[in-house]
Amino acid sequence: MLLNLLSNILSQKRKVILFNRELTNVEVLKKLIALESGRLSYTMIRQGIYDTKQLQELDRVRDFIAKKYCSSHFRMYDKIRDYPTSATEIKKFKPDVIVDDYIQLITPTGKEEQRRLQLERIVNDYKWIAKEYNCSVILASQLNRALETRGTQKPQLSDLAESGAIEQVAENVFFVYYPFKVAATAKPEEKNHLILVAAKVRYGETGTIDMAYDGDKCKMYNNEEELFVPPMTEKQTDEIPF
Repeated sequence: MLLNLLSNILSQKRKVILFNRELTNVEVLKKLIALESGRLSYTMIRQGIYDTKQLQELDRVRDFIAKKYCSSHFRMYDKIRDYPTSATEIKKFKPDVIVDDYIQLITPTGKEEQRRLQLERIVNDYKWIAKEYNCSVILASQLNRALETRGTQKPQLSDLAESGAIEQVAENVFFVYYPFKVAATAKPEEKNHLILVAAKVRYGETGTIDMAYDGDKCKMYNNEEELFVPPMTEKQTDEIPF
């Protein structure tokens, strides 16, 4: 979901900074190649197995990504562990949007001993940096294990791991719910069904939205009908201005 948001934000020529706490930049780049190509398989990219046609597509999408994710509009880091160092890079780059994946992996630097209070400091610091630089902050959070005992029940705000401060500070809280991985009765034809849960929307309404997902393309779609629309041709893609 974060990478799909990232792609759409950059299409609007906004500046984005991404902190990869869990994945390496290389692994994220592999996902971006699959996402932006629409033709190449993420599984195939990880294995490094290509035929001639796929190598040509790889060259095309490489050039496309170099333009869209240029250093003037996009930065990503995978070796920054703490918030103060992250804040330094944010102050240098002055992005429109900050994406952090995910906050439970940020090394605490304050004097708080309780994990709940450490996370409260982190989310509050991000709140202040959003106000100071007039930017949006998108944070990914881990969920607690209680969700696994509730069967097919959708995530709720109390499932946010380790700190209620995340819920309190956030303007909006969204959960990505993938029934195919949860429901024991799920059928293979339901593997693309995904539900976006708007659990908190400060200036709007909460609810759910049925969407679609193709894991091997790392791509989310507005609906399952859109999922089966053929990807753009090479000429159509090259004509997109950035």
